[in-house]
Amino acid sequence: MELSRESAVLYWGDERVVIPRLKHGVLFLMSGYIGSQVHGCEYRLHLDYLKGRVVNEGVINGLEEHSRQLGISEDGIGLELGWNSVIVNRGEEGVYFFNSRMRSWIGYADFSKPFIQEVSLVMIRRDVPILGLPDLIINLDNKPAYIVELKTTNNPANLRVVRGRESLQTESYFHMMSYLGLNPRGVAVIKLVRGSNFRVIDNIDLVIRGLESGEDFVRLTKYAIIHRVNVRGFNDFLKDVDYSLDYWLGLRNPKPSPGRGLCSTCEHRRYCPYSVVR
Repeated sequence: MELSRESAVLYWGDERVVIPRLKHGVLFLMSGYIGSQVHGCEYRLHLDYLKGRVVNEGVINGLEEHSRQLGISEDGIGLELGWNSVIVNRGEEGVYFFNSRMRSWIGYADFSKPFIQEVSLVMIRRDVPILGLPDLIINLDNKPAYIVELKTTNNPANLRVVRGRESLQTESYFHMMSYLGLNPRGVAVIKLVRGSNFRVIDNIDLVIRGLESGEDFVRLTKYAIIHRVNVRGFNDFLKDVDYSLDYWLGLRNPKPSPGRGLCSTCEHRRYCPYSVVR
């Protein structure tokens, strides 16, 4: 990806894709935004880009737990408590982030390994690059078989629940891999309690048995559960992608969440017509 005065350009194979001007000056979308816009509070995302977002201890602890679970370095977390402006996908920082992630593009992956952590997926829709970063891909017979997204919590009661935005984020990885010509068998979310003794990277065989069981819900331990995600047809998925893109292309205003109440998603926790009580 390159950034010029006129526009950003993505060189994709033999194609030269001129990226349209997107809201807030972003250059590409993260696939997780689609789930947040369709099933979460899109206005919260809107505020993040206007004002910055709150990074609390839960955010940092979650990132640290991801690093521990996947056996990767924590050096790249780089977040501090408080307000942080969102720059990961806009400006020079966005170009740097996107190009650095392309070093771990799935096209370079070694599928002879049992698993691969944090590879990059890309699809292009309406000339807008969409970047996906699945936590874990499990390979069987030298092919990518299962895509696993990790979600962590401090509350064991949350292990049994997978939110709509989490399912859609995980489903997006399936369709992005298929878009790239790969054919995974399925996708799943592993919900984990932070700080437990269970570590995914040390229990890949147990995870594979759970995925291969065909069950929608498999308890790995008291503190870890596999949730198989239902994958819809590609056209249904594209409807959600296009809905998300309509916002970024400036074709509609941010979508409020249904319901009213004391908003726990915005910075002052005021009464907010754009969010539900959480």
